[in-house]
Parts: sequence; C-alpha cells; structure tokens
Amino acid sequence: MKKNSRLLSIIMIMTICFSASAQLQKNNLYLPVNESTKIAKAGFSDEHKKIKLYYIKAKPSLLKELKGMGNYSSLESGLKQNKIKIQELSDGGSVNTLLFSNVSKDTIIIGMGDIVKGGKQDRVIEKDILISPGQTIPVSVYCVEHGRWSAAAGGGRNNNVAASFTSYHSNINNAVRKSIVKEKSQTKVWEKVDEINAENGTTTSTGTYTAVSQSAKYNSELKEYFREFTSSIAADPTIVGVLAVTGDRIIGCDIYGTPQLFKNNAANILNSYISEAVYNGKTVTISDATVAKYLDELLDNEDKQDKMLENNGRSLKVNGKKMKITAFDK
Repeated sequence: MKKNSRLLSIIMIMTICFSASAQLQKNNLYLPVNESTKIAKAGFSDEHKKIKLYYIKAKPSLLKELKGMGNYSSLESGLKQNKIKIQELSDGGSVNTLLFSNVSKDTIIIGMGDIVKGGKQDRVIEKDILISPGQTIPVSVYCVEHGRWSAAAGGGRNNNVAASFTSYHSNINNAVRKSIVKEKSQTKVWEKVDEINAENGTTTSTGTYTAVSQSAKYNSELKEYFREFTSSIAADPTIVGVLAVTGDRIIGCDIYGTPQLFKNNAANILNSYISEAVYNGKTVTISDATVAKYLDELLDNEDKQDKMLENNGRSLKVNGKKMKITAFDK
C-alpha cells in the first residue's frame, strides 16, 4: 500500500507540474486549419499579395489558466509615456548591452525584435523580457546602425550620463529576428540590415535599419498590407497569435498568453512579418496542410515545443507559465 501511495503521489506531482507549464498548447487553442479537411477554417486566415496570415485563438481554458496574468505595458508605450529609461551601459558604451530602468508602477514587456533609436547607435532587442516597476537591468541587444558610435541628436548627455534612447521605431524585419535567433551573430545582423536597405534604396552614411522608413515605396506597401489585416484582427477579441507565410515557406509564428497581450503587440508583430514579405516575399503557394503539420508539432506538448524553440525560437515565462512564444521554421 505504501508503495502504491507513493507512486500515486509522484504521478499527481508530475501532473500538477505539467499542467502548470502547458498553457500554449493545442488543448488550449483553436487552431486555424480543420483537422479532417486540412483546409483553413472560415475566419481564421487572411491573404493579401505576398503574405497569408493564419490566426490562432484562445479557448476558454486558456483564459482560465492565465487569468490575472496582467496587461503589461509595451516598450513603445513605455517610451512614449516616459515610463522607461534606456541608456548605454556606461559612458564608453557596450555594443551588445543596454541599461533599462523602469521608472513607472507598471510592468513593461520588452519584445525580441523591438528597435530603439538614439544612444551611440540604434539597437534591436535580443529576447523577450519583463521589467518590473522600479527595476534596472542590463538587456542584450544587437546593433542595427554599424556606421555610428556617438551620441545621437536629441539623445545626448547631461551631467556625464551616458547617451540615452529617446524613441521606439518598430519591430524589425522578421528576416533579422530569425537571424538573431538562429545565427546569433552581430556580423550577420549587419549583413541583413545592409541587404534590406539596399533593396529599399535607403542606404545611409551610418547604415541604420531605421532608414527604411524614408522609402516612400516601402511605406506605401506597408500601409496597404496593414489596411488589409488590421480590421480582421481588431474585430476578433479571441485572437492570441498569428502564423505568417509567404511563397512556399513559413515566415514565423508569435503566440501570446492573452488576447490583450496580443492586441497590444499585434501592430509591431505585423510590421515584422509584412516587412519581410515586402523585402523578399513571393506569391503564396504553401498549403494549409503544411501549416497544420507545423502547428501540430509546435503546439503538441511542452517537451516537444521547448526542443523546437531551442534553436528556432524564443519563449517567455512568468511564474513558470508561458506568456509568449516566437517560433521560426527550420
């Protein structure tokens, strides 16, 4: 009896541990492709020119498991409302590290791929992070402006304080996000930035990625895609994630723990995907069945998901619960 009781206790503990960390799985999500027909469900996808989006929606069970997760402020809103201060690590600076200080009473979510302008050179965030009220932490970044290493106009120094970052740009082209995760190389990031600027005709003396916003053609295409997608997303309060495809390939997938978190970050995630489609997209030929197979593998179970994300994505946990995953195809 003692042996059986002990075995039962172990099983119960394992079950509790599993259910405490298995939120972003298919048992808690409505997936976009019908299991039997392998065709996208009505209201679960949108397509425009070179990109197709598949929407992932929350089941009531997900909302129940993550109830009280919180509505975190985004980095973009944090900067606009002066809730966060971002500075070079020291007076001399460090290319791949910045100092973030949350001076507000809100918890702020920093997204992998977020771009901040100013300092000694523009940077892109390396991974998702939560910064608590009053917390100051070093954050890993990559440079996206290799031709400058001096204080930017408007982001200068006061009383020997290192150059600061004064504005948010966007979430970077998804091709760069993928490079950050898979190649982990500053040189590769610079190469991608140069390629993107060359494609858009926005090469500058400092080689900054943010120069793409100076391209009238790029801005026009970006706005056109946004018009096509944003109304569908805004109209559905259950969407928590999106998978994007172009040509015959999956660009990537971002899923949040709550609809509110997704809504707060949807525009910047869309910017990342649309930027890649504008940069090197093709007419969509990938099948719904291929997308279904990928999502089935990604969202099947916690162990398989973690293994996939080791070299092909990122995840962010709060108190042992996943509140966001970002995944790229192999």
